[in-house]
Parts: sequence; C-alpha cells; structure tokens
Amino acid sequence: MDRFHEHFRTLQYYWADPDWLRDRMLFVSGPRQVGKTTLVTHTLCTKEDAYFNWDNRKIRLAYQKDADFFAGSGSKWICFDEIHKRPKWKDILKGIYDTHKDRYRFVITGSARLDTFKKSGDSLVGRYFHTTLFPINLPDIHQTDFRLPEKPLTLLNQAADTPDSPAFEDLLACGGFPEPFFAGTGQFWKRWSDNHRDLILTEDLRDISKVTEVDKIEALLEMLDPAIGKPLSYSNFARDLETTHGSIRRWLEMLSRVQLVFAVPPYSKKVSRAYTQEKKWYFTDWRAAGGNVFENYVASSLYRAVRLYTDRFGEKMSLYFVRTHDGTEVDFLLCREGNPWLLVEAKEGQAEMTRGVYRFAAEFGVPCLVATRKKNFFKKTKGNEGQTIIGLSWSRLGVLLP
Repeated sequence: MDRFHEHFRTLQYYWADPDWLRDRMLFVSGPRQVGKTTLVTHTLCTKEDAYFNWDNRKIRLAYQKDADFFAGSGSKWICFDEIHKRPKWKDILKGIYDTHKDRYRFVITGSARLDTFKKSGDSLVGRYFHTTLFPINLPDIHQTDFRLPEKPLTLLNQAADTPDSPAFEDLLACGGFPEPFFAGTGQFWKRWSDNHRDLILTEDLRDISKVTEVDKIEALLEMLDPAIGKPLSYSNFARDLETTHGSIRRWLEMLSRVQLVFAVPPYSKKVSRAYTQEKKWYFTDWRAAGGNVFENYVASSLYRAVRLYTDRFGEKMSLYFVRTHDGTEVDFLLCREGNPWLLVEAKEGQAEMTRGVYRFAAEFGVPCLVATRKKNFFKKTKGNEGQTIIGLSWSRLGVLLP
C-alpha cells in the first residue's frame, strides 16, 4: 500500500492545492481497477465513516431516510463512490453540496459513465473539477511535476539530459495497472488481464448500454490487437463479424466509454491530400497490444499527457495522427490550443527519420521526436526547413510528461 500511495503522490498535490480545487467537489474517474477507491480512502477519506459506496443497498436506504445521512462523520472529506449509477444523481449531489459545502469537502469516484456525463448536460457546473486517474506511468514513479514548457524544444532538450528510467521495461512487461505492476511478472498480468476484461464486458458494458452482442464484442477486441496503430477499416471488421459498419463503430465507442480502448483521430488542417477517415484505436492497458506494445505505450502516455494537462491547467491539448492518401504518415501530433506543437514517431528499433518526419515537420513548422525503445539513444538533425528532429529513448522523455 505504501508503494501504491507513493506512485500517485503527485496527483495529491493538486487536490491539496487551494488554487486548483478551492471549495469545489473533486470528481475522479478512470478505468476499473486503476486504484481510485484505494487512493482516496488512504489519503483523503481515511475514516471508515467517510466513504460511501452507492452500490451498497444500505447506503441508498440511508439516503432515502435522511438526505444528510453522512453528516455525523468526523472527516473533513466525504467520498461518494459510484453515485453516478443512481437516477437523478446530479440533483442528489447538487443538494448535498449546496447544503454542506461549508463543512465538508466531497470527492466523487467512479468509472464508465462518470467520465462521459458532461456530454448530456450538467446541472453541476461551477461546483466541481474533474480529473482522471490513469494507470501508473513513469511520471508517477519519478514524482514528476505536472508542467509542460511553453516550447516543445525545451522539453526535448530536457529529455536529452535525463537518464533512462529503470522502470521503463517493467511498465512494458506488466502494464500500469497497480496489481499486475506491483506483482512484477508478465505471467501474472496474463491471468489478471483475462479477469479484468471479463469483468468490464459482463458488468460495466451492460451498465451503460443494453448491448446483447457480448460475444461479438469480445471477438472485436481480439481482432483489434493486430490492427493497433493502423486506421481501422470498419467495413472489413463488419464483414468478418457478420454485422454492420454502424455496429462496429458503436461497439468501439462503447468500449471507449468503459475505458478498455481509446481513439486517436486523424489531423487534416493544412495538410494537402490529408487522410480524414477512420481513427486509430489503442488499448488503455498497453500490455494488451501484443505485437505492438511499444507504440501503444507511447500512445497511452501521450493520451494521458494531453488529458491531464487539460484537466489540471485548463489549457487545451489534443492528440492526433497525421497521414496522407499516398501513405506518408507520422504516428502522433500533439496540438496546443488547436495548433500543431510537436510531432512524435514511435520506432521500437532503430530511430529512423522517415520521409513523413521531414515532410510534416516542414509543413507544420514544429520539431519532431523519433522515440525509440532502445536505451541510451540520442540523435539530433535538421529537417528540410530547419526544424529540429531528435531521435531519443522514450524512457527519457516519458519521465517528463504529465
């Protein structure tokens, strides 16, 4: 438990910072079994009478009898876990917060629908801030301060002077979910992963939808493995699973909502003959990617970085890939406030400078990182228009990301 607490210490800096949270409720979402409840109950809500799981029938009955049922707690922080599964839960929270905000601080935890409820309108505006707990990654292990420099070259130069992380290969082998990561063996991860996926498909997926085609969705996940890092052809998947193009799209979106997968869309602004069709899909647990673990790990790290930077600093960052119809491509493009900021190409072996790297670095006028799994690697060159292109061990840069 001490190790778990230490790895998420940087997150606690934010909810303890009055300039970040002030008196608002703290919403913490994230994948199932990522450690939300464990972290909250061992840091904020340490007393037994400060944690209330709304999956528990006794808690729901206590609320029906008395809306202030928790008010006898001696804890400053009160945790409501899984309250978002209840009808009119936002109205419940609004009433509780407005009545008790001067006495208590509230943290709301959950997965699946808690991360997407804002899309359907929000009666809680001005009463909360939201952040996401992602799987353990290098910034947690190395206690990184969550800040990005204004210029991407500053970040790349800092990474060049950063030692390779000894935890990098452990993360690739065991993933970043706490239980398999601390177990420290890929064999344990395999057993854990099967149970984790079954739990999400049998419980979480049915919780957010009336889906009945669980067997086909399981098959879709298996088919997704060799397609990691490639724009998906929904039509091909539909033919193989004997379903429709729309069903494939709908199932992937549902898998995204239960946080088994996430999407990276294509970037098309100011790109001649840009590819604008289907997204790339990656596993939240990068270890599940099988033959393409390294690219999936880089994608997961960048996705986490843009989400956390937006959550905690209010500056919009987004993640894309860049591709043209003639096949020229760079794996990832980080945008800051809608403008290209940094290109990233993932190469498990030699950090080769491809034609896409030179082309898009020149078109966007931004530097490019060619990230490799190899240790102790650094190479610096110039692009066609003088842009900096750096080949670098990912375990150096990953330490510095949010």
